[in-house]
Amino acid sequence: MENPKNVIEKASLRADRCEVTYKEKYTEANYTNEVSKKCDQIIHSDLKAAFAALVPFLVTVTEQPEAKLFNRSNIDSVPTEAIQKEIDKYVVTGYSHGGSDESAGVTIIGQKILKSGQVLNLIAPFTKFSSDDAVDGYSYGSELDLAIQRCDWEVSEYLFSEKYGVKQEQLDFESDAPVDANIEPKKKGKGRKKMNIEEAKVFDETA
Repeated sequence: MENPKNVIEKASLRADRCEVTYKEKYTEANYTNEVSKKCDQIIHSDLKAAFAALVPFLVTVTEQPEAKLFNRSNIDSVPTEAIQKEIDKYVVTGYSHGGSDESAGVTIIGQKILKSGQVLNLIAPFTKFSSDDAVDGYSYGSELDLAIQRCDWEVSEYLFSEKYGVKQEQLDFESDAPVDANIEPKKKGKGRKKMNIEEAKVFDETA
């Protein structure tokens, strides 16, 4: 059976989870399925970082005051500490592909936290990737294209390669465990996991 080519159409992040719409393209059979998924697995930090890298593009496309901080030399680089402090108020929550070939582009969706603490939703106008040289076009179309490709890759890894984040877990000790249990600290070099196991053993022996 033919394996489909999966093409990401749109993706959004919410509460460390991902919602995705993608197309399954069957070339030989000549048909396409559109699939929407609301996933419950924790997203990987690489996917978070890919979305965070879209913030400079959200800021510049929507012509926010902080747009002056960016130029072609740094629009696709990790922000300096000073710049990051200025753009911490912005977050990208999703994006959606549109157009095709020379008209291909993307719509970025995000939020801005106002001084009042309220949230301003931002929806950037559809921006073509190939408008670098247009008089009224977006100056960083090629850089935006690469940033979106990175997001598509991470979303695909999340969906089809099980590239998930790790949910932090903590041990809850029994409420009736002896408070004054004398537990000697482990010698240097012992792993934390092993230490927890041996500590539990001490509790069992003195119960």
